[in-house]
Amino acid sequence: MNTRVLPRLTIVIATFQSGKILPKVLESVRKQTLPADQLEVLIVDGGSTDNTRELAKKYHCRWIDNPRTEPVYAKFLGYHEAKGQYLLYLDHDEVIENKLSLEKKLKVFDDQPQVKAVIGSGYKNPKGCAFINNFINEFGDPFSFFIYRLSKDDRFFFQEMKKRYPCVRENKDYAVFDFQKVSVLPIIELCAAGSIVDAHYMKKNFPETLSKPELIPHFFYLLQFRSSQLGMTKNDALLHYSSDTLKKYFNKIKWRVKNNIYHTKDMGMSGFGGREKFLPFSMKLKKFLFLPYAYSLILPTLDAVYLVVTRKDMRYFVHVPLIIYTANLIVYHLALKVCGVTLQLKSYDESKVVSRV
Repeated sequence: MNTRVLPRLTIVIATFQSGKILPKVLESVRKQTLPADQLEVLIVDGGSTDNTRELAKKYHCRWIDNPRTEPVYAKFLGYHEAKGQYLLYLDHDEVIENKLSLEKKLKVFDDQPQVKAVIGSGYKNPKGCAFINNFINEFGDPFSFFIYRLSKDDRFFFQEMKKRYPCVRENKDYAVFDFQKVSVLPIIELCAAGSIVDAHYMKKNFPETLSKPELIPHFFYLLQFRSSQLGMTKNDALLHYSSDTLKKYFNKIKWRVKNNIYHTKDMGMSGFGGREKFLPFSMKLKKFLFLPYAYSLILPTLDAVYLVVTRKDMRYFVHVPLIIYTANLIVYHLALKVCGVTLQLKSYDESKVVSRV
């Protein structure tokens, strides 16, 4: 008879050629105060040819293959394979800063049984990283900035959440927000950034998530149908090594634009295309204002000035060219689609075509 106790928490990490940063990620997990027998680390890999597999073995991680390479499908596979009741998603470039992070997040579930998901306090730009990495940490991409205008920077995230949304409970370790009466929900993706969901609750109450990979990034919005509260731990930031060059960031923006234009029935549904079904009509209309906003030039410039002044950093003027670049991509690919062109779905780094197996 097998009496082995299952882990309480599974950390799912989607990897692909992740050898550069993954040691920092796994080392930060190893330093956590949560007892090792309560934790499993599941690596879901998209076909790495570097030393990613060796690193997984070194840190005693469980390994499964991701035949489609792209990260959302990896997280879907992890959702199926996770043994723990609670599931934490950590990207392969996200390093946990606080060694109490896992313990603090699980305590929210213990203290507040009505809470089914917990997030951390945002991102920090690691020392020595390029400025563009900091911009990504704050807003993700220019389109998300325009739609949501919510900073995920650890310096601003918690305070902005408190200003915008009802905080129904708070102590020195965490806060609980209630979105029951909120019409415009924030952009919260529970499949990254060290966020935790009660996987057992999700599978029981939202069985459709077991067959539709595109729903993984929308756990937060699904939860609003049954559990409107969200936990947020304090002093619990991640060091995020997202993009160290503008070229890599441009590729990420290009990937997102193409998915939302050409692949609206599959990968596009994991991004804004799928998220907007949970948004009010006013927000659905707002997306059509992005191009007028971008090409007005004055409005992006005013936003850039605001960022420069509030962050005390002139480099935030990069917001203007990033907005124009994104707008040009949208126009270009919309024109191609109107002409009957369909581009293949590629991996997140644009290096290979994603298979449909």
